[in-house]
Amino acid sequence: MSRIEDEESDPTLSTLERLAAAAGQRLVIEAIPTRAHPTIAELATAAEPRGQRLKIDWTRLRGFADWAAQHPADLGDAIADPPARTGTPLDAVLAAFAEQLADERGLDRPRWTRVVGALPEEWSPPGTPRMREQARATTPPPFQRRNIILARSALFRTPA
Repeated sequence: MSRIEDEESDPTLSTLERLAAAAGQRLVIEAIPTRAHPTIAELATAAEPRGQRLKIDWTRLRGFADWAAQHPADLGDAIADPPARTGTPLDAVLAAFAEQLADERGLDRPRWTRVVGALPEEWSPPGTPRMREQARATTPPPFQRRNIILARSALFRTPA
């Protein structure tokens, strides 16, 4: 036991079973399939409120876009299931993001994006007025339709 605690030895399965039995427990091992690919649904946790603003983890969204560019055959499955609704602008951002990815790969847009409407007021990440005007010039159409001002380069490494 001390060698395991000191990380000098890795316990065998039979050792783990004996340790569990000594603690009045039964060891259960379960094989769980690994996820084949990321999903847009997982991005519902990519934002958190910060006072009056919403802090979106743009790195996670860009990472998903990078993965999509490298795995176009898997993209349809990855965007098919809707993310949990957050009640924040992230809902509209993810719907627009899924539509843009589908459009660029010639896929049908996911059905769930149809129920995510435009934001009541124009929304953009923090930035100066000049930055927002520059972003407006390159905002992809699915984002524009949802009243989101977001430069294409905020999510995608390649031009449209």
